[in-house]
Amino acid sequence: MRLVQVVVPDENVDDIVSALRERELGVSTTRETSGEGDRTLVSFVVPADAVEHVLEELDDVGFSDEWYIVSIETEFASYEGVDEVQDRWAKTPNRVAPRTLRSKAKDMRLNTRSYLWMMTLSTVIATAGLLVGSPAIVVGSMVLAPIVSPMLTASIGLVRDDQRMVFDSIRMQAVGLGVAVVGATAFSLLLKSVFVVPAELAVPNMELIAIRFSPSMLSVIVGFAAGAAGSFSLATKGQVTIVGVMVAAALIPTAAAAGIGFAWNRPVVGVGSVILLVVTIVAVNLGAFLMFKYLGYEPDHVDRGVFSTDGVTQTATLAVTVILVVAVVGAIGLGTYQQVTYERSVNTATTEVLQRDAYDELGVVSITAEYVGVGPRFDPSTVTVTLSRASDSAYSRLPDDLARAIGDRTGEPVRVRVQYQDYERSNVSRAASLGDSLGGGGSAVPASGHGSVGAASTGR
Repeated sequence: MRLVQVVVPDENVDDIVSALRERELGVSTTRETSGEGDRTLVSFVVPADAVEHVLEELDDVGFSDEWYIVSIETEFASYEGVDEVQDRWAKTPNRVAPRTLRSKAKDMRLNTRSYLWMMTLSTVIATAGLLVGSPAIVVGSMVLAPIVSPMLTASIGLVRDDQRMVFDSIRMQAVGLGVAVVGATAFSLLLKSVFVVPAELAVPNMELIAIRFSPSMLSVIVGFAAGAAGSFSLATKGQVTIVGVMVAAALIPTAAAAGIGFAWNRPVVGVGSVILLVVTIVAVNLGAFLMFKYLGYEPDHVDRGVFSTDGVTQTATLAVTVILVVAVVGAIGLGTYQQVTYERSVNTATTEVLQRDAYDELGVVSITAEYVGVGPRFDPSTVTVTLSRASDSAYSRLPDDLARAIGDRTGEPVRVRVQYQDYERSNVSRAASLGDSLGGGGSAVPASGHGSVGAASTGR
């Protein structure tokens, strides 16, 4: 419920109150006693979903946006017919009023000092979590990071035509993520120099990092859905929280992975993570914007012209910003297309090899292809294939078979690493085991464990 208060000129009070009572809303009036004169405070309680509709209906009886208006969240309300009013509006689309959305967006903005400090501290936590291999610490860094707020405010500003909000939000995103990558690099170099972690750390092989330096179609889908969920929650009574969006998007760990890659002189990890970071950011912003458009938010006179203090200068600044964003997104889009195409070829070639009779007992656990890169300066791509196998099975030719198949299909040099998750199988059938148990003996053998790693490479 919302308590809405409007200061109304006396000549409009009767019309406003009558319109509200026709809606069976709880209404009260208070005559102003200040020196302003001839004004009355009209207060009424209304379901959150009804605020926008009620205010629009009041336009027909002389309501003006220039009056003093405030909407306050209310714990409960008690007046005759309140239950019927709530039930009636509970069945309508649950979209907050544009004024409420704009107010929420402004409340989400942090001052620069707080924002940068929180970005830096969350990056330090994410970097430490990746290096020690702790998913719990990594999740904690996502909860602390404030980067989702400027993403959502950028989408709100775009859909409401508030150019100043768009410009400020894009700037905050760029600065925040730049601080995150630079901070992660500096912190990683510090840890490396004082030998807190091994200087020869195999960064690409670390599980929590390996999944964060290869942009893929799934990364785009997750970012898009996270942004849409965040905007839907912000604009409705949805249960999704901003923290949930931050965890889903996983931006700070990706920035930390980039810093670790640069610190350990692994440009493939660093560049791939930055690419994934930008792809996810664009997807989150796009998902949020399209959801706001779907919910029907459009610009009005409250938002238009907000960014007009110096028309020529501000327009030029915004144009340059848009050009830079388009250029970056275009370059990232090309790299992402290459990566997605490469991964599809890798998956197809791997599937074809594993369908051979010699490998029919193997099961695929995961396939990871690190970022291919553009041009000859990058090393051959590394593909890691994780398979499940019986512990007494050996497949010495598999890495070479995979390397040849992937190389032939992609036309690119490739290194293939095959690692196994071993399991053990019982040597008796269920029927025999049941008979043994009735006779007094026999048991199955539980299994788990890890096997060896094989590797092969191809080149041109």
